[in-house]
Amino acid sequence: MRDKKYLKSLLEYNAWANSVLYKKVMELPSEEIMKERKTSLQSIFVSLNHLLAVDQIWLAHMQGLKHNIKVLRETLHEDMTTLWKARQDMEITLLDYLQSLTEDGLEEVIDYELIGGNQGSLSRAMCLTHLVLHGSYHRGWIADMFGQAETQPALIDIPVYERTIRGNGSVELP
Repeated sequence: MRDKKYLKSLLEYNAWANSVLYKKVMELPSEEIMKERKTSLQSIFVSLNHLLAVDQIWLAHMQGLKHNIKVLRETLHEDMTTLWKARQDMEITLLDYLQSLTEDGLEEVIDYELIGGNQGSLSRAMCLTHLVLHGSYHRGWIADMFGQAETQPALIDIPVYERTIRGNGSVELP
C-alpha cells in the first residue's frame, strides 16, 4: 500500500478514538480504572498501558530498533496523567513517522519478533494498519469493562468520528 492519505486518516481516527476513550476513562472513579476484572489484560489501566506498549514495540520494529518491553501487561506509567501524556506523544510520533516515509518505505517489508518469540514479516503500511486495528480491538475490551462498571463506554466508531470531524469543519475521510 502506498496511500499515505488513507493511513494518515486511520492514525488520525485512532488518535481521536484514544482521546475520547481517555476522557471517558478519567471520568471513572480510580478504583474502577484499576479494578482487576475477568479479562486477560486485568484492568482498564493495564489495557491502556498495553496499547501504548504495543505501539512502542511496532514503532521500534518499523524503525529497525530494539524495544525494552518484556511482557504484554507491561506497566509503562503508574498513573493516568503520565499515561495520557505518553499516549498523546505517541499519536504525534506515529503521524510524524508516517509523514517521514516514502511510498516505497511504506511497502518495505519489516521482519519482527513478538514478545512470545513468534516471528513474521509485514510491510510498514500493514504494521501501521495493525496498530489501528489492535487499538480498536482492545478499546472493545475496555468497553466491556465499562459495562462491568455499570457505565456507558465511549462512543468511538468511525461513523461517530466522521460526524465529529465534519461538524468541526475538518477534512473528510477518504
